[in-house]
Amino acid sequence: MALQRELIDVDGRATAVITGGEGDPLVFLHGGGIVEGFDCFEPLAERFRFVAPQMPGFDRTDRLPQVGGIDELVEHTARTLDALGIGSFALAGHSLGGWVAASLAAAHPDRTRVLVVAAPYGLDVPEHPIARVPQMEPAEVYATLTSVDSIWDGRLPPAVPAAEFEAAREQEGLSMAGFVPGPFDPALAAKLATLTMPTLIQWGAVDRIVPPEHLPCWEAALPAAHVAVYPGIGHLLYHEHRPAVDALGAFAR
Repeated sequence: MALQRELIDVDGRATAVITGGEGDPLVFLHGGGIVEGFDCFEPLAERFRFVAPQMPGFDRTDRLPQVGGIDELVEHTARTLDALGIGSFALAGHSLGGWVAASLAAAHPDRTRVLVVAAPYGLDVPEHPIARVPQMEPAEVYATLTSVDSIWDGRLPPAVPAAEFEAAREQEGLSMAGFVPGPFDPALAAKLATLTMPTLIQWGAVDRIVPPEHLPCWEAALPAAHVAVYPGIGHLLYHEHRPAVDALGAFAR
């Protein structure tokens, strides 16, 4: 089932939402880039009301007023779901979105039925630092995200006008500068300790953005969580590996 974009008003901020399907809500929070799109999640719209709010500065969501921190971003996300008439939901997040999803679940445990985090950012593992994406050239970024070049077909210049493409990336970067605290979130571990809902952690075994060596720290923080690791799969695990999407959907049910 094809997904579509809705544009709604959330406290005066135009907010884009990728959505499709009917049934129980499955909320997906994207990572620090959305160039790869959301097509891989179309199978989920056959079983759920799939909802992917676009963070401020991403897609057509207004960047301004600037988001000043994770708590503000979490509450904007919660109010977006309020505006969509969504009460309780299954919640999933990838990479940066995994951090936001875990923070949202901690802030609104009464609304979060289950939680799925995929290659999540946020915990401090100094011996295995996350990739320094802002210091990379664009070609290096896309090669580090995944070895499956077909994911980028039609999504990078010259298929997309270069000026438009670069302007979108600039807005994303400016937005994240307001709410990403650095290479990790020092407040996250305490939040994870409060989570009691069923939780699944997914990771690609050859992830070069958030190394899989971070997984033991997440397992320690969430000892009751289910874990799925996918051999030969990189950071864009949902785009690279359909079984990861199916596992997300099965757990959300």
